Amino acid sequence: MRAIIVDDEPIMIKRFKRLSEGVTDVNLVGSFESAADALDFVRDNPVEIAFLDVAMPVMNGIELAKRLRRHRPDILIVFISAYDEYIWDSNQIGGDYYIIKPYSRETIEMMMERIRLIARRQQKKLYIQTFGRFVVRRDGKPLPLTGKAKEILALVVTRRGREISNEEIYSTIWEGREYSNANMSVYYNALRRLKQSLEAEGIADLLISTARGQMVNTDIFDCDYYAWQDKNMEERDKFEGEFLSEYSWGEYILANILNEEYFD
Repeated sequence: MRAIIVDDEPIMIKRFKRLSEGVTDVNLVGSFESAADALDFVRDNPVEIAFLDVAMPVMNGIELAKRLRRHRPDILIVFISAYDEYIWDSNQIGGDYYIIKPYSRETIEMMMERIRLIARRQQKKLYIQTFGRFVVRRDGKPLPLTGKAKEILALVVTRRGREISNEEIYSTIWEGREYSNANMSVYYNALRRLKQSLEAEGIADLLISTARGQMVNTDIFDCDYYAWQDKNMEERDKFEGEFLSEYSWGEYILANILNEEYFD
């Protein structure tokens, strides 16, 4: 990632360069002792991540971050400070990480693991909500999925990329109806509508059909349920006690979630 470091102390810039040398995805393209010089550079050059000292004269790191985001809304911001008193300010402007001085190479490597995850999420335009009602959003806007076609996708999403057989999908969603070739045609009609809807939205690769069933391509979307499983939730992933509330079969998964929440 193309990065800049901004610190009014030259010795701290040298230290960061030394400790970050060879760390994966840290490509320093600029170092600045002046916030104004850094801002001028970012106006004219592509920068993906900014490492900012907080306590600087004239323009501090918090204010610099705000101005950088005006020019590049997707720039990743990492604050570096000898004090933890600015963490609240960092959170208020959506800082992506906060490093306390003195720090080590291991601190930088750990920070970059988190930054790489955030960067991958920024690249994904699809977000699937399962907490509450089921919603698929692209660039923040819900897609027009309805009926059994939508329910099929919801069930497949819960398997997180694992295959679920067509028979299991049918018996779960059409609970109580006898399994037969004739009745399965209802399922295949709904599946066909789902595929047509996804194709119309330009995301046909979201659903993968196998010889036996269906699975989702987890590489192209983020999901609140997955974030919960990974214990890596952000504000948008917040769990408030409901899971796929419009589908009765969701209650079984909800029970497991609540049980784990209780014992955590």
